[in-house]
Amino acid sequence: MNRIDSSPALEARDVTFSYRRPVVRGFSLRLMPGTVTGIIGPNGSGKTTVLRLLCGILRPAAGEVLLKGTTPLRTLPRKVVAKHITLVPQNPGDDAPLTVLQYTLQGRSPHMPLFGFESRHDEEISLAALDMVQLTGHLQTRVSDLSGGERQRLLLARALSQEPEILLIDELTANLDINYQVELMALVGRLTRERRLATLVVSHEIHLLAAFSDRIALMAEGSVMSQGPVSEVITREKLGRLFGMDFEIRASAANRPEVLPVIRVRGSEHAGIDS
Repeated sequence: MNRIDSSPALEARDVTFSYRRPVVRGFSLRLMPGTVTGIIGPNGSGKTTVLRLLCGILRPAAGEVLLKGTTPLRTLPRKVVAKHITLVPQNPGDDAPLTVLQYTLQGRSPHMPLFGFESRHDEEISLAALDMVQLTGHLQTRVSDLSGGERQRLLLARALSQEPEILLIDELTANLDINYQVELMALVGRLTRERRLATLVVSHEIHLLAAFSDRIALMAEGSVMSQGPVSEVITREKLGRLFGMDFEIRASAANRPEVLPVIRVRGSEHAGIDS
């Protein structure tokens, strides 16, 4: 790793957060430039809360979230944080009476004066972001008229128009056909490397994260159970311990882990049809 990339773009150190009960406990994670990190965990394991802590929406009860490994997010104004970190949520707000270009321009708000308007420079950056996700043919299309896959790409375009260094993504591929899932994750990986982003993806799609991430963290009950390179974390033993079921792990042609749950139908060995 070169000297530029030797320090994290964003780091969580022993972060704890509670609502009425502890939701995140002693969470630590480093996001490095040019790297896709995935988080996998069961429902209720604290994944979405972690995203909100990492972008400064929530403040830790203990521990710190550090920008560039040194500056606590809690000491920075929200607008300053937004120039470095963007969160891609699950829902694009498809009822918004906005065109695709207007929606993407919202990502420029951290760079604009309080009562200012978008400049030609802001528009150029948003158009470039839409080009990256192949939506320039829909500039005047209403957000509500886009397909599911197009809406997810639009969310990514708005985030990219913010010109972040750190990209936090929450279930970008949820409820999409497999072709759109693969296309989006491949796009995220390519943009991460080309733009030297530090990208974190939270997803239930274990096979996608195993295929497209550089590093993986497994979360259980608000804590990191295991983290590291994909090949070290995506194992039958660790996934079995996390989800309480068996998995088959095999290497793909690209030497990436392929993850398959082992489905056992109870009583199948005795199943039959009465004559």
